[in-house]
Amino acid sequence: MGAAVVYILALVLVAVPPAVAQTQYVVATPGYVNLGMVTSVTVTAPAAGSYTVTVVQPNGTQSTMSFSPTSVGQVLNATYGNATTGFKGVVDLTGTYNVFLEQGGQVVASTSFYATDKFTVSMDMVDGGTCAYIPSATRGTKMFPRFYIYYASNGAPLTNTIQGAHVTYTLPDGSKANATWDSGVHLFVGKLQPNWNYTSVGPWSPNATIRDGAGNFATFQYTGTPYDISPVELSTSVEVVNSTSGQQVTSLSSGEGVTIEATITYPASAEPVKGFVGPLDSASRGGSVVAQVGWGYYNVTAGTFGGKTPGGLLGTLSMTYSGSNGTWKGQFESGSLPKLQPGVSYEVVVSSKDAASPPNTGLALASLSPASSQSTVVTQTTTSVGVLVGYIVRIPR
Repeated sequence: MGAAVVYILALVLVAVPPAVAQTQYVVATPGYVNLGMVTSVTVTAPAAGSYTVTVVQPNGTQSTMSFSPTSVGQVLNATYGNATTGFKGVVDLTGTYNVFLEQGGQVVASTSFYATDKFTVSMDMVDGGTCAYIPSATRGTKMFPRFYIYYASNGAPLTNTIQGAHVTYTLPDGSKANATWDSGVHLFVGKLQPNWNYTSVGPWSPNATIRDGAGNFATFQYTGTPYDISPVELSTSVEVVNSTSGQQVTSLSSGEGVTIEATITYPASAEPVKGFVGPLDSASRGGSVVAQVGWGYYNVTAGTFGGKTPGGLLGTLSMTYSGSNGTWKGQFESGSLPKLQPGVSYEVVVSSKDAASPPNTGLALASLSPASSQSTVVTQTTTSVGVLVGYIVRIPR
């Protein structure tokens, strides 16, 4: 057996000098800008000598400055982005701008900065008067789309002081309008003021186009739940009076003549659209009003009495406009009334609409108890099914 050979590995420790941060001889700050903005180029001299600092645009165009420090560490600060000072070059192209520090045709150091032409955009909607956020609105409500616009590079807002700042947006009918600067909220704000006969009702998802004079640009499409514009519900009050005495009645008896009086107006808000609030008349707003007199259950959706719960129609009459204050009147002669079971009443239902397309509508109901002599039971059998929905107004008794 041969002699064993033992290898001994010697671990040699070599001292390593501590790391020293390398000097960045040329720096561009900020390194991300929008078109039309400036960046500062800072050069630190590696040594005394003659240098050239060159900025190369994305299309290859060059702007240069000379730098002749007399000692190491001297600093040159120069602006890029101003046509009259520094490099006398402007940021008018998107892409990468390369910066070189050269000496004798050799690159000593380099850096770069990037230019974009983008904005970030969002929007919300508020109403007039209260400036409350709204997801929808009826005719007569002032609507203000507000646009939040910021430069993508540094988050600075687009304001009316920036040359060429311009914001357009689409209205519900597809036409375009200009948003204007609101000095109170410091935003570009549009407006929509749908009057009583505004036709472009339904969902509205605005889009906008934003630009400035430097060439920055954005197209924005609102993608949230659409803002819904709907016809308004007319404010309606009903009173029934005795046709002879003019006194209000709260009950109805056979053979009694009554006058149905309905006052119908457009509802007010904190700051309604100019010209919206007013009476429903027959001339300027094309109003038409119908009264139904019946008993028992009234199906608002179908516009009929009866159904799943007993009820019946006694008569229908067209109302005539009185000429002022939104008051409409109609005469009803009760004739021989059916006798009702306890707890059932006679009902006067007034429905209205105007000439808008689609129309604004109103509905109100007044209950009249049977006279004491007419409280015996009336029964009705029916197989139809109705659902009572809608807005019901009752006059005080």
